[in-house]
Formats: sequence, structure tokens, C-alpha cells
Amino acid sequence: MSAFAILFAAACVLTNAADVTLAVHQSANGTPFDLRGKAFPYVPDHACFLLTDATGSTRAELRGYDDHERLEYGDMVHVSGMIAPDPSGIGTAVCSQLVVEAHGNPPPVNTTSLSGIKGGKYDNLPVKVQGTIKEVFRDDIDPSWYYIVLTDDNKSIYLTLHASYANLETVQKMTGAFVAVSGLCSPWDYGYRVTLGRLINLLDFKAIEVIRPAPSDPFDVPEVVTIRFPNPEDIPPLERRRLSGKVIAVWHGNRILVKGENGHVHTVELSGGKVPKYGAMIETAGLLKTDLYRMNLSDAIWRTVPSGSSGGTGSPCLPQKPEPVSISQLLTDSQGRAAVQIQYHGQPITVKGMVRSLPSPDDSTDRLGLECESRIVPVDASSCPEAFGNVEIGCEIEVSGICLFETENWRPNEQFPRIEGFAVIVRTPGDVRIVSRPPWWTAKRLLVVIGALLAALAGIFIWNRSLNRLAELRGRKLLREEVAHIDAELRIEERSRLAIELHDTISQNLTAASMQIDTAVKLLARGRDGAAGHLGVAAKTIASCREELRDCIWDLRNCTLDGMDMASAIGTTLAPRIADAALSVRFAVRRNALTDNTVHAILCIIRELASNAVRHGRAKSIKVAGAVEGGSLVFSVTDDGCGFDMSNVQGIGQGHYGLQGIRERLARLHGNMSIDSETGKGARIRVSMPIPEEKRKEFDDVCN
Repeated sequence: MSAFAILFAAACVLTNAADVTLAVHQSANGTPFDLRGKAFPYVPDHACFLLTDATGSTRAELRGYDDHERLEYGDMVHVSGMIAPDPSGIGTAVCSQLVVEAHGNPPPVNTTSLSGIKGGKYDNLPVKVQGTIKEVFRDDIDPSWYYIVLTDDNKSIYLTLHASYANLETVQKMTGAFVAVSGLCSPWDYGYRVTLGRLINLLDFKAIEVIRPAPSDPFDVPEVVTIRFPNPEDIPPLERRRLSGKVIAVWHGNRILVKGENGHVHTVELSGGKVPKYGAMIETAGLLKTDLYRMNLSDAIWRTVPSGSSGGTGSPCLPQKPEPVSISQLLTDSQGRAAVQIQYHGQPITVKGMVRSLPSPDDSTDRLGLECESRIVPVDASSCPEAFGNVEIGCEIEVSGICLFETENWRPNEQFPRIEGFAVIVRTPGDVRIVSRPPWWTAKRLLVVIGALLAALAGIFIWNRSLNRLAELRGRKLLREEVAHIDAELRIEERSRLAIELHDTISQNLTAASMQIDTAVKLLARGRDGAAGHLGVAAKTIASCREELRDCIWDLRNCTLDGMDMASAIGTTLAPRIADAALSVRFAVRRNALTDNTVHAILCIIRELASNAVRHGRAKSIKVAGAVEGGSLVFSVTDDGCGFDMSNVQGIGQGHYGLQGIRERLARLHGNMSIDSETGKGARIRVSMPIPEEKRKEFDDVCN
């Protein structure tokens, strides 16, 4: 916002039209106003009106306010509101309150010329001007408005008329009439066209006064003559001209190429209605325009004329045979540089290529994409869509039609109009000939097959994933069942082992102790000697049972079976039994090569032998060694105790069950034991346990 606009925004309420107009020009949005003056509505619903007072005029607009009196032309009103932007961003005096204070008469209309209006003297004032209506068309942004082009002395201005006053055809019939019009001069179009310039807003259809009516025959105008003008500005602007000839191409629904009797080709843009067919002899009249190559017509009407009597001189043009051309021949020069060969415009040609695209159902142009020499050439069949009836993508076709270079019409201050595009216009269904059809195995079908295969692979992948998931779940279930089964077997095995231990040692020892006590009781009852010996044996047996029971309890609470090192397991097992005796262990057998039962048996045997060496032999040093020899597991326990005489070894009869218990353990494992001892020289007990044949290879792999 400019400094002036900021000043306005901070100032007091504006109270005259001149200040409001200045604020609007400065876009001082947010500035309040309060005015009294005369109102002149632009449109029937008087949403926009001109307000004048002693200082000048300003344009005001009502938004969202319907509760007011009927506004007549020239009423005295009191309005208040604020400057706000319109849709294009330009400031506008927007009224929030409107009160009609009195009905009055409109101010006098200022009669002037188009040149006088251009100076800005009559901005926001009623004016009256004269001129010739050259063109009438509907606003393509707001269909409720018409634009009328009024010209006089090579000057032109736009008139705006609300569509509620008259229909478009009625106004278009006035094209060519010399008229006087009355309306409000606006410095710009209060809408999106911010650079349109000054225009005159007609108050109603009666504001157009016909001084000299348009020709009764719209074709009663000079004929188009193709001549060379020394300067572009010498081309008659917006003059209506007549053209006679043969229709050689139709496209876009309202455009045709007409070949005159002199052989010149002209582009004609029709104003609407029915379109002539290819080959028809017509007479057309419209506004003269040029693209600097030829004279063209726009906003044209037409009528059919008999062949040979079109009103011109000469005879009708004869049809030409299409010339086979290449695309490079049309769009490049002899040296291969990009250059449009404009001389082919309007000439019949034949091109050949591969169909790459077809018209879509919502495409009103009916244009096919034809690949020729790596270029896509549009082929237009809007005048005969049936020409593409049997054509499909991938076909090689030959197309005969009219060569069309679409060009802009010339405008002042524009040196050269552009060539907007190139196309071949099909005239009849016979202009399209299929040379060869695409193979069945097309890219589209290949994509369908690939898609189906990918879908199948995706289905297989999902099925495999589902099977794997199911197998994994079932495997986990089986594993849990197997673990539970193994755990149950281990419990049963451990219970069986414990039962055997209790039966073979404690139970038997208790039985033997009981028998010794019974014998002692009988001897005492008979008064005979020897009872004390039997009681001593019984005491030793019970003591042995106590040790066995303690060992069983220790085994249940001990975790040595879970270890991975036999030497550590042996050391842990012997620690409570050898007191201060030195222990040396060299056991060259890995723990995972042995079953839990075997490990338990080995530990029990070594514990019994080491305990005997300390308790009976008073050994100070114990050595334990183990290894695999041949097909057997061999281990030994050596001590430096007092030794013993093998011929005088005490056994079960004297309450000593250790060696007998070892022999029974080894018997279950098919092992044997050898004893090497002398009195005073310590003892060495060697144990050998055979390895089952089916386990030997596995045993060797683990141990090695």
C-alpha cells in the first residue's frame, strides 16, 4: 500500500465522491466513507451504480445487502461503507447501507466522440457517442454480459450490455449499423480484465439509437480481395467482407477452409449454428482479419450457393490429387533446418505412419496421433468421425487430407503472428486407409500378461508365506510338545535313577542293618556272645546309608550336570569330601559327549573312590584322570594314602558297601574296575566303560 493509501486508511471518514475516487485509485482498502449524491445504476438489479455529487463521480457497489428501496436512475441517495478490493484486486467503494432520500432527474448526457472519451475527461459520467457496430460477442468469463465493438474514424471502444436487456442474436443483427449510444463512461472494466481500458456501460438496450441500419442483406458487403498492402496498418480493420468458394476442410466444429474461385485459401471462423460439409459451394461474410499470409474471416455467417454461380468471377476450382509428402518435407528446409513450408497450407497431401493415440470420448476435436518420422502428427476427422471407426493403436495407416497450418491473426504492434500448430484434416471416410494392423502381441496385451503373472506370483508368494507361517506355528507347537515329552522322559529317568539309587544302596543297606540288628537281638536273647559285633556292623551300615542319602540329596540340589566341563564338575563334586587333600584333575573327555546318566555315574564313582582315599587311606593328594582309549571311556583315581591289602579288603559283611556299590553301577553300564594297591603305597583304581558301537563316530567327532 502506498503512503497516500496509508494516509487515507488513517484519515477520517470520506464525505465526497472525489476523495472516494482517489482512494479507489490508490487502493486504500479499509477506508470508510459516507456520501450523499445522485445514483445511476449500471445493471437492472442495481448492484453497481454511479454516484455523483458536486465534487465529481465515483463507482459504488452493493454486496450482500438487499433490504433497500428500489433504486431508480437519478435518485438522491445516502450511502456508507468501506473501500474493499474487487475480484481482480482493485479497490471499490462497497456500500453497507443505502437509503433513497428522494427521486430525482438524471444529469445531462455529455455528447462527445471516441477520441474525446480516450482523454479521460468523461470518466464516471454519462456520455453519448456515435459509431458503427463492428462485432458483438458474449463475455466468456461472465455470460450475463455482452461486449459490442463500436468504431469511428479508425478508433474503437468496447460497449457493455447486460444480457437481461436483449438476446445475443438480436444484438448481433445490428452488426454493421451506424448508431448513437448512451451510457456511463468507466475508466476500466470492473472485473478481471484490468487492462481493457475505458468502456461505455449501456444503461439498457434502448440506449442504442440506430441512425443508419445494418444492410438488410448481410452478404451485401465488399468481397475479400487478396492484395499486397504496403503497410500492415493499411489493412482495413474489422471490416465485413464477403467470400465465395468451396469448403475444402472442416475442423474444431466452427472453422472451415474455403478455397476461392481464384485459388486462394482462406480460414473462416463461423459465429455458430450449422457447419457446411466438405465440398459444399458457399458464400460467407464476416469480419476481415489477416495472419499476414492470407485474408481470413471471423464471426462469419454462410449460405449455400449453386456450383458455378457463387457471385464471383471465374469457374469453380477443380479437385486436386493429394501429393504424397514426408513430414520433414513440410517442416524443414533443404538443409534440414526447422522451417514451415507454408505453401502447403490448404493443399491436399498424403502421409503415412503408425497410430499412437486415438481420440478420447470427451475429445471434441476427434484428433488422432500419427507417428511419422519420429514426429506425432495430429489427424483431424471432426467433420467425419467415422473415418477412424476401424482404426486402432498400432495400425499403420495412410491418410489423405488437407494440410493445415493454424496461425494467429495479426494484431497491431505484433511483428509476426505465430504458427500455432500443424494438422491433416480428413475430408471423407475414404481418406483413411489401413495399410497393416498391429500384431496380436501388443504392448498392452504384454502388460496384461505381465500383470497377470505378477498377480499369480504375488498369490504364490502370499500362499507360501501363509504355508511357512502355518508350518512355523505347527513346528513351534511340535517343538513345545517334543520339549515337554523330553522333559517328562527326563523326569521319569531321574526318578527311575533315584529309585534305583535308593533301592540298590540305601534300601539294601538298611535291610542288611536290620538283619544285623535282628541277629544281635537273638544272640542277646540266648545269652550268647557276638551281639556287639553284629551291632557294630549294623551301625556302620546305617552310617553308610546316611552318607548315601546325603549324596542323593546333594546330587538333587547340585547343578554340576548342567556344566560343559568335566574337570570343573569333578572338582565341584569332590570339594565337600576331600577336605584339605590336594586335587588334580585331567579329564580329556568333553561333557557334551556324555549322557547325563553316564556323567552321574562317573561323578558318583569318583566321589566314592576319593572319599575312601581320604577317610580310610588318609590320602593327602588325589589325582583324577580320564580319556578315551579304543572303544572305551577310561578314567582312574590315584591317591598317596596308606593303601590296602586286596586279600584283606572288608566288604558288606563288615558294613563297607562302597566298592560293592561301584561294581553294581559299572555292571549297569557294562563296565569294569581294576584295583592296584599295596599297604603303605597308596592306591590306583582304574575304571573302563565301553562306548556303544552306534555312538562311537559321534563320540569321536565331539571329543576331537
